[in-house]
Amino acid sequence: MKAKVYQFADGLRLVHLERKSTRAVAIGILTGAGSENENADNNGVSHFLEHMFFKGTKTRSSLDIVKEIDALGAQINAFTSKTSTCFYTFSIDEDSERCAEILSDLLFESVFDKEELERERKVVLEEISMSDDDNADVSLDTVASLYFGENALSRPILGTRETVKALSREDLVDYIDKNYCAENTVISIVGNISADKAKKLVEKYFEGKFRSNPARLWHDEPHITVGACKNIFKPIEQANIALAFPSVSMTDKNYVAVNAGGYVFGGGMSSRLFSEVREKHGLAYSVYSYNTCYANNGYSGVYIGTNPKSALQAVEIVANIIDDVRANGFTEEEFRRSIQQAKAAYILGQDSNGALMRFYAKWLLMADAVQDFDALIAELEQIKYDDFNEIYKKEFDRSRVSLAYVGKEIKDDLFAAIKQ
Repeated sequence: MKAKVYQFADGLRLVHLERKSTRAVAIGILTGAGSENENADNNGVSHFLEHMFFKGTKTRSSLDIVKEIDALGAQINAFTSKTSTCFYTFSIDEDSERCAEILSDLLFESVFDKEELERERKVVLEEISMSDDDNADVSLDTVASLYFGENALSRPILGTRETVKALSREDLVDYIDKNYCAENTVISIVGNISADKAKKLVEKYFEGKFRSNPARLWHDEPHITVGACKNIFKPIEQANIALAFPSVSMTDKNYVAVNAGGYVFGGGMSSRLFSEVREKHGLAYSVYSYNTCYANNGYSGVYIGTNPKSALQAVEIVANIIDDVRANGFTEEEFRRSIQQAKAAYILGQDSNGALMRFYAKWLLMADAVQDFDALIAELEQIKYDDFNEIYKKEFDRSRVSLAYVGKEIKDDLFAAIKQ
């Protein structure tokens, strides 16, 4: 299964995959405007804009938008990341054009009414408060900021209360002018819709409507981390510990192998982390690893939720697991399992139009590539056991680790326990 890309005269790109086995269509507009494109003064503007695009156009109120979508039995939503903002719809095939028109209306005819802006500002501030109360998220966001240091990828997606309170309508419009451009936007359409119809929808509702700015091509600046630590003491019951280690980018030749290894290191119930930290020692309910990859950057993360009294022991166990993997590699059984788990994830991930829409859009925008699941699986199956372990000798470099702790005050030096 391979999607195809179509380039339009204004620089806009469409990635399309027809799936006749379904009656649904997913349409996504992904533009390279995320928190990494912001500065210290307007941090949070990408996410604020995501909200504001839904607050009314020249012909539709915010209520009109959702009532019209609900009347179709469709879904409309958006999300913001560090690298992009995505607006999307899910609908039955016969309503795909109506959804494309609504998305176009949001993007090109939004009025950004000042009263709506002030109301939505309160909503975003509540979202920041909700995020601040999720201590696992706080630890994960903090460790990402520590890892990237002065790099733009360190900025929080939601911004801060101070920056969100200061954002004006002019700030939002100026940000759109600089970042929402054809060359920096990908439209992804997946489902029961032909290439000809998909192209016609783009031509009718999107082509020629984005500003042109050939210089505004998406990219993240490569970063070499040195490691850092931050403790956030709160009177809560659980200690939340997040670790970040240098890893591969999504365009690295070892991306597929590293992604596969994540399953046996800390991605499932049979993984090293789960088996040792939870099953053998009973120190955590939640413990896992994850890979975060960008076009030119990447890190491997670890999260542990444990009792503050067990924090040091849990971190020491993670350090021991890392040392063993780097020195001795994974077993052949673990290697085979990791390949099979990654293969299954690629295959099962193709069941969802929405997941495919996001997958193809992300790869085209961030890596200028049309990813092919069959090629990914073939690459997986060609990985050799010895090569796999050689790759992992370079992963989880403890000399450049970052650590974030959120929980009750403790005397133990967790950073010293993990940093070589």
